Amino acid sequence: MKKLKGFTLIELLIVISIISLIVLIGFFLARSQYLKGRDARRKADIYKIQEALEEYEKDHDCYPIPSLVVCDPGDGLVPYMTKIPCDIATGDSFAYENDGLSCAKWYRIFISLENLKDSDIIFGIGQGSAYNFYLASPNAPVPTPSATSTPAPSSTPGGGTNQYYGCIDGICVQIAWNEEGTGPICQPGYDNSNCNNQCGPEAVECK
Repeated sequence: MKKLKGFTLIELLIVISIISLIVLIGFFLARSQYLKGRDARRKADIYKIQEALEEYEKDHDCYPIPSLVVCDPGDGLVPYMTKIPCDIATGDSFAYENDGLSCAKWYRIFISLENLKDSDIIFGIGQGSAYNFYLASPNAPVPTPSATSTPAPSSTPGGGTNQYYGCIDGICVQIAWNEEGTGPICQPGYDNSNCNNQCGPEAVECK
């Protein structure tokens, strides 16, 4: 009788290990491309929002209030934009903030990119240091990155938050958000405790 030949247990384990490794590598490569694709969509969406905001400002001499720049129902920027897009993954509105004035003169839009190797990433920016990429009007203050992620600011009795600072009597002091939650109670405001070194005898006071 001829002796039947087959794989030994060790050979089977080696083959299974090689196949598993190939599958694992393929998974991570595919996931990386998937995240890059979603981030590209996010960037494209907020660039479109930025274009609409600038067109809005040309007609109104002010940037819109935050309640207009939301994706549900998403018609706050009509006719400049038919529908404000939502985040492709979460379905939430992009984080939009302005200077808090009744006639806002600057704005910033924050998003969170998933591909953490993106060269455009700035870790720890925006409210609660929760974002890593932003677009802004040309005159908007540059957000100061946090060294580490920090929890969202606590609420004040007036309903605002304590994440902004302003120059008062030449000194950088902490200021709250207004009761509507649309921005600091006075301007100009900064999101770091040294007010970007703008306080001094000739400083523009927060008012």
